[in-house]
Amino acid sequence: MTRRLFPLILLPAFSLAAFLWELLRTHGYDSPGYRLLLLIIPVLAVVLVPAFWLLYSAFLSRFASIGLHQALCLDLTSYVPLLLLPAYFIPTIANVLHSGTILFSASLVAVASLKLALLLYHRRSMLREILSRPHAVLGLIVALAAILRISLIAVNRFHGDEALYSHWGLVIASGKDVFLRMGMIVDKPPVFLYTLALFFKVFGRTETAARLPNVIASLVSIVIVYAIALELFGRRAATLSAIFLTFSPFDIQFAPTAFTDPLMVTLAFASCLLALKRRYLAAGMVFGLAVMTKPTAVIFAPLLLYFAVLPLRTTESRRRLGWSPLLLGLGFGGVILAVVCWDVVIRINCINFLSASAARYGGLHVAPLERLLPRLKDWMKHLQYLTGSRVLNITWIVGMICLLAYGLWRRRVREGWASDWVLAGFCLYFVAIHTLLTFGIWDRYLLGLAPLVAILLSRVVLLPHDMLSQGKEFGLAKVAYFVVLGAFLVVTLSHPTQVALRYGFPVGGDHGSFQGIDDVADYLKGNAQAGSVVFHKWLLWHYMFYLFDVPLDFYYYPSFEFVLDSSRQLPTYEKYIVFPSWTNPDGLASFLRESGWEMVELYHTYRPNGTVSFTIYRIQPAGE
Repeated sequence: MTRRLFPLILLPAFSLAAFLWELLRTHGYDSPGYRLLLLIIPVLAVVLVPAFWLLYSAFLSRFASIGLHQALCLDLTSYVPLLLLPAYFIPTIANVLHSGTILFSASLVAVASLKLALLLYHRRSMLREILSRPHAVLGLIVALAAILRISLIAVNRFHGDEALYSHWGLVIASGKDVFLRMGMIVDKPPVFLYTLALFFKVFGRTETAARLPNVIASLVSIVIVYAIALELFGRRAATLSAIFLTFSPFDIQFAPTAFTDPLMVTLAFASCLLALKRRYLAAGMVFGLAVMTKPTAVIFAPLLLYFAVLPLRTTESRRRLGWSPLLLGLGFGGVILAVVCWDVVIRINCINFLSASAARYGGLHVAPLERLLPRLKDWMKHLQYLTGSRVLNITWIVGMICLLAYGLWRRRVREGWASDWVLAGFCLYFVAIHTLLTFGIWDRYLLGLAPLVAILLSRVVLLPHDMLSQGKEFGLAKVAYFVVLGAFLVVTLSHPTQVALRYGFPVGGDHGSFQGIDDVADYLKGNAQAGSVVFHKWLLWHYMFYLFDVPLDFYYYPSFEFVLDSSRQLPTYEKYIVFPSWTNPDGLASFLRESGWEMVELYHTYRPNGTVSFTIYRIQPAGE
């Protein structure tokens, strides 16, 4: 009976032949010089599809140890997607740009996916054995993540904040001022600064050494997210969570930076994992380190408390409920006390970092009502780059509604549904806090959402699998689902990853604005005499890092008159000024020229695309 179905292979064969004929004709291959080609290619399609079916079925028969007759029947179904190709004859579809390419590519991917599903299904025991080794799979994911992040570690020069933090780290590492007491206004807590100092000591005074802590923190965060998802939702969700965080453009582009946020986020989630493991004292200490890396880590306190309470669901565990907050507070308080001693007792007569931060950034206040909607829109512009894919963003938003609704409906039998609601609620709370309070709308403030989005996205894409798994054996449908899921991940993650590896998303570190600042520093090191004056308005933090220990005097100029007066008062000193490409030197040049002075161009630095990034001038009396 089933042998009578074998001639059905001709249907997808003729479908492919008709599609190729129409595609060639549409693109002008029906002219006399190409008519033979127009005939041969459809005929080859009619011949090759059945031939490939027979050959692949013979391979499947041996691979799966099944009869050839059964293999032929199974593989026949994999050619069904080719029946969609005649849709190209519909005028509305044919007129769509690249519709032929899209139809052809989609059908071939579907055919290949179904064939792969057959192979995996008949080797499911081997697949289970491989996937049962979580450390091997996680190791491969982390290795891939390391390649992606390290490849960007030297792409950009420092952003201003990176240069400032690295300067403080150099001051500590050099031994000149281990406690940052000598006239410095430090507006950041010490954990990150001393981490930078340690890496400078070990790896030298380079940009790479300053960025290594965050690269390592990013890789550790992948392991932490895997461990949290494993505890809450199981191995499949854990693996997918690690994959989504590995390919998150936000995480890729922020990892090779010297901002405080990547390390802070890693420490905050590490404290959550420790609380989930009932190591409350350690959790409190690590959370204290997170807050003393960047004080905004306190936003994660509700999440930490949830993970601390989550293991205390049994009667026996509830007896420890009174000890858990005490141990958390003890660990947290110990770290805070140590930092207070550093900031108030050791750095006596120095402004404390909280006061300095409030003075520099204006403190935090409730935003005016009329600013809430514009602020939310600005945050949303950054949020889209957590995945960098419109398809994934839509999948996440729509899928979250389905995930939460399904969890609530099946709450009696579905494990982890409450955690879905908590994590989703925390994401809303996180955005709401940043919208309601007057945080600067800077992309790095949203880095803390990347791990949560990765976990929740894994839950969303596994929702169909969970619905298929209700008490049934592992079947062909599930294998097909995982093959389709794999294809979906490749399609949706490949483009954002390629863009992120070009630093193409407007998040992360410097995007070329300060390209060439290292060449400026090298020029001044090699040509400026000791004690020379360098006027500045935009680049002091960069000079503090790139010209660390170079005997130059840096003068901030508030006005053109200041430059002129200082130049007249220091006639025997060489005087330099550097203009970035995004500023205009003409105003100062005209002002000096009118007073008998001039700016002489000395050196240009360039970006990789050939555009000028910085111009170095020497200020001197006209005609000298």
